[in-house]
Amino acid sequence: MMAVRREFDIGVIMSTDTDLKPALEAVVSLRGNPRCEVAAWNGPTSHWRRITVRSARLWCHRLNEQDYAAVADLTDYNKEPV
Repeated sequence: MMAVRREFDIGVIMSTDTDLKPALEAVVSLRGNPRCEVAAWNGPTSHWRRITVRSARLWCHRLNEQDYAAVADLTDYNKEPV
């Protein structure tokens, strides 16, 4: 929804959930879509720097353990809001 309302310039999805791919494809398909990027663990396929979603090729940021620690979100989303 933030993409539809143009509430960001660049969106980066950092997740191992493949079920987020349809949402990413929807954002990419928007007319004048905001820039989309993805992030993934640095592993055996780290030489691949782009990910294809439908007809778009998205930049992929490969993270090592230090990178992950620097951007980790430690929020407990299971807690009730105050």
